Amino acid sequence: MSMSKYRNTEIMLKKGDSIFVYTDGVAEATDANLQLFGTDRTLKALNAVSAGASQKEVLSSVHNAVDAFVKEAPQFDDLTMLGLKYYGAAEHDTTEDSQ
Repeated sequence: MSMSKYRNTEIMLKKGDSIFVYTDGVAEATDANLQLFGTDRTLKALNAVSAGASQKEVLSSVHNAVDAFVKEAPQFDDLTMLGLKYYGAAEHDTTEDSQ
């Protein structure tokens, strides 16, 4: 899209860090009164997840929070979420073959 502006960004993850990525369909999910789920509710849903939860549990928890908010209201956008957890760099065998 010609009007869109994108930036290149780098972040350094430490072992155990997680990233939650979602499309606008999550924050723009609406209830019967046309109220948006919004970023604040998204953050509240994420912060309600217990420490050490799996990414599957994180995604399920946020999805359940959205469902509880919108109830039976029809949705016009998809809910796409991605949870990633960094377990650290792979251990490499540094021994050399003596053949």
